[in-house]
Amino acid sequence: MNAKEQRRQDWHTRIADYRASGLTMKAWCSANHCSVEQLKYWLYKINPATPDPKTSPVQFVPLDTVDPPGNVSPAPSLILHIGEASSELHSGFDPMLLREVIHALTSPC
Repeated sequence: MNAKEQRRQDWHTRIADYRASGLTMKAWCSANHCSVEQLKYWLYKINPATPDPKTSPVQFVPLDTVDPPGNVSPAPSLILHIGEASSELHSGFDPMLLREVIHALTSPC
């Protein structure tokens, strides 16, 4: 095993230890003599739940539409579900804020 493969294997072990510890990133890094930035880098690099946008195919999910009761015409909106969280978007929403919310909801920490 070369040095690069060994470092990757070491970080696989360290990440498993971090996840099992229940500690915050800061506390775990302090106890394990590494920086939070290093841990974040390796979580991103190794985490299979974080697909590489260059190599991952686009995933489409089914959308269910619901007709409003009666003749009520609601303001245009979209409810976005990520895991157990949901966010309702209305016409004129801030796309940068949406990007930040999605990133926060899909980040491992």
